[in-house]
Amino acid sequence: MNLGEIVDRIEEFEDHDYSIYAAKPWTVDSEARVELGDGTTGPQGGLDYLLDIGTAQDVIQTWSEHRDGVPPTTAERCEAVVYYEAHDCFLIPDDDDSIS
Repeated sequence: MNLGEIVDRIEEFEDHDYSIYAAKPWTVDSEARVELGDGTTGPQGGLDYLLDIGTAQDVIQTWSEHRDGVPPTTAERCEAVVYYEAHDCFLIPDDDDSIS
């Protein structure tokens, strides 16, 4: 499974005790998996911790809310999740960004 497939199915994960692990550099095509969280953020099985499922769901929802409810593409979902992990904040559009 890759990161794009996981973020496209993110709503299927109801239990927020799960976390996403993926191979760096984090891209849509990175090898990834969802694992039951054990309270640590260290690597598991050769993959690095990215985000917990609940946070990733919030990141994707917030991305859409700040774009008038437009659903993000797979690439946009990945970009938002990776951005949040790197910056500890949401990927919010600039005031001068236009949405088509």
